[in-house]
Amino acid sequence: MYKRKRTSKVLYLLFVVLLTAVVINKISQSKKGETNFKSELMEFAAEDVVSLDLHTQANNFKPFSIVNNDGDWTIQDGDKEYPADSDMISNMIFELSALQAVQKVAAKKDRWSEFDVTDTTGVRVIVNSDKKVIGDIHIGRFSYNQNTRKPKTYVRLTKEKDVFAVEGYLSMTFNRDINGLRDKSVFRGNRNDISRISVSYPADSSFTLINDEASGWTINGEPVDSTYMSNYLESISYTVGTEFRDDVEIPVMTSAPYSLIIEGINMTSVEIRGLIDTDGSKLIYSNANGATVFNGDTGDLFNKIFIGPGMLKPKGILIQN
Repeated sequence: MYKRKRTSKVLYLLFVVLLTAVVINKISQSKKGETNFKSELMEFAAEDVVSLDLHTQANNFKPFSIVNNDGDWTIQDGDKEYPADSDMISNMIFELSALQAVQKVAAKKDRWSEFDVTDTTGVRVIVNSDKKVIGDIHIGRFSYNQNTRKPKTYVRLTKEKDVFAVEGYLSMTFNRDINGLRDKSVFRGNRNDISRISVSYPADSSFTLINDEASGWTINGEPVDSTYMSNYLESISYTVGTEFRDDVEIPVMTSAPYSLIIEGINMTSVEIRGLIDTDGSKLIYSNANGATVFNGDTGDLFNKIFIGPGMLKPKGILIQN
């Protein structure tokens, strides 16, 4: 009787062990199916990219292209072309070429909407070489993990059903309209390289700022307020516009009456032109970004560039124009 009970107990324990092993194996296989994926989503070299085709929510899903023209990136929107921010485009291509999945979050089409990777949500980016498509991806929403303090974005290769999580804020990088990707530079340079600024205003009003090694910055040969000059150099050395005036023809600006020429070492001279239109609106043009006219009122851009000579003089010194 004792042996029979003991045998039954042993058989019961054996059954529990076997059942547990089966359950663990199924869980293991399930997890393996979730994590067994190729992390490299797209394999291409950044230097092989000749164009990007974008469909973004920010641009109302109206498609546009970014094309490499001998090293300069250009935005093409139908028959219109705009210079693109090359640094921004290069960063976008690098992010795509280095994209790696950290987690597979879905494997069915009916879950695409959860992550904004359907055909009508998020951002679609098509990557082209000179001969073929080398990448095609949908970029969806992003989330932020408070525990790991890491952001992640959900993506889907266009021709596949699986949805993956990748690290970073890809949706913020790629979900832009055309203006958000345009070159906004008016002048970008090192303030320490600037040695001469020549300013000409209407009615023969002009002055010249020169950085002399012995006496520092002068205006028409007279000393300037060093603090104000330092602030002005800091401001002008990285000047960007934020609003475009595509309704203004470039030839109108190349002969505009306000002129500021920046010269220095290790740099090509840059001329910035300004115009006050008949309606009182202010316009800015720079030969460093020769296909673009900016709204000079936005951000007080015009007044930041074309300052009055009296603002530069130290107290008690009269500056002659």
